[in-house]
Amino acid sequence: MKELIIEALAQLGWRKDKIVDAFSKTFETAVVPKRASIWLHFDAECNRWWLRHGDFTSAGENVLATTHAIFPVSMSPDAIEKTVAALVAEMGRNISRAWSVRLLG
Repeated sequence: MKELIIEALAQLGWRKDKIVDAFSKTFETAVVPKRASIWLHFDAECNRWWLRHGDFTSAGENVLATTHAIFPVSMSPDAIEKTVAALVAEMGRNISRAWSVRLLG
């Protein structure tokens, strides 16, 4: 399941760190390109994977602070792909509303 989540993120342009289960993507801003990140974590108590602890801070606001997705271990590959796509779309919308990105427009 972890590999399916990693692959779905990679197909949408998110790169996995070589050491830890963190993913990042660089976005253009009005100042300098800025990296967004999100972490993959396994919750053994509830037997599920999480994508959580997103970070893209602009003007003191982390626009990904509440962004997350939950993947129960019974989730189908198709549902995993759709959940990752929905999360990435939500992160993109939130990042586009960040102050440093809005200044580009």
